[in-house]
Amino acid sequence: MSRKLTPNRWNWSQKDEKWIFIQQNDDGKELYYYRLDPPKEFIELTMELKELNDVLIITKNPEENAKLFNEMMKISKRLQNMKI
Repeated sequence: MSRKLTPNRWNWSQKDEKWIFIQQNDDGKELYYYRLDPPKEFIELTMELKELNDVLIITKNPEENAKLFNEMMKISKRLQNMKI
């Protein structure tokens, strides 16, 4: 089941295989912008996730591991919310 497109942020559409940005005008009309390459926000979150994973791999402290893992889960949820 797909969800509705979220306005004012990039959404990935599996159906269209494109990134879609919906902007609402003052008069309530929606403008749609499309792109094939990932938006800056997606790339930044992906790089942050990679950096946290690199630290997680070498960390021996269980408390620090849990903290890093929880942060990675938050980022992962944000990335998944971009997908429709």
